[in-house]
Amino acid sequence: MERVNNSLKINDYVSLTQLRKKIKNYLNEIGYGEFKPSLFSQGLVLLLVMIIEDLLTDSLKHVVKHETNGLYLVTPMILRTTLNETNKYDFTIKYIKKYSSNIKYHDSVFFNIKKVLDNLESKYGSKLMIEGETRNLISYIILSLQYDLIKLGLIIIEYSNKKTLNINVLYAVSNHMISEEISSKIKLKLDSNNVVETLSDDDNEELNNEEPNNEDEDDDVKEDVKEDVKEDDKEDVKEDVKEDVKEDVKEDEEVKDNKNKKEKKSKKQNK
Repeated sequence: MERVNNSLKINDYVSLTQLRKKIKNYLNEIGYGEFKPSLFSQGLVLLLVMIIEDLLTDSLKHVVKHETNGLYLVTPMILRTTLNETNKYDFTIKYIKKYSSNIKYHDSVFFNIKKVLDNLESKYGSKLMIEGETRNLISYIILSLQYDLIKLGLIIIEYSNKKTLNINVLYAVSNHMISEEISSKIKLKLDSNNVVETLSDDDNEELNNEEPNNEDEDDDVKEDVKEDVKEDDKEDVKEDVKEDVKEDVKEDEEVKDNKNKKEKKSKKQNK
């Protein structure tokens, strides 16, 4: 099984006490204060860090040496090219449309994203530099994904009459929202990186005080997740069908309109 490198240690980017506090505050803000983040929060950070690593690695093939300063710059243009060249990052499309360069997003991310990016710069050499605007765009994508993954997880456990966001819920939401190429690799790395081992004594004590999470409950969540995702897919299909029908009707009307115009033009010419 693939070994996980040091960059996947949660404590490198956020203390678990801080992380749990941030997520609990967020759950309170959106009216889900009674729900418990459990291991979902640790897995979420690892997942988002892996996405950043993948995104930067894929961007490097487009990077060229700057003629003036000799640096290899990761520009916003290069990042957007990477996002658009395959369907691997299709889940980011809806976020890019709403991005504003006037807002700084890094402080709202649940972990130290600046440190993640700094470490990746060092990993790939002293000549590599991620431009400030590129960092802000990455922060926005990760922030948006962070909230959407949590919200979908809450919908799933609420539908399942549960109160705990566990690691299986994280697997389910990542499979549903993120491309299979990324989500399968994420699951492999999370499975090989025992999240429980990263907990401090205080975190372990808090985790032990939570509701027991036995295998039967996990199986129930998995089944409920499958059903919930199926229902989501059905709704998506319905919406797609509606949109297709609208487009077909619109095209038919345009064809008829063009046909009528041609007939009128022909009659005038015959006269």
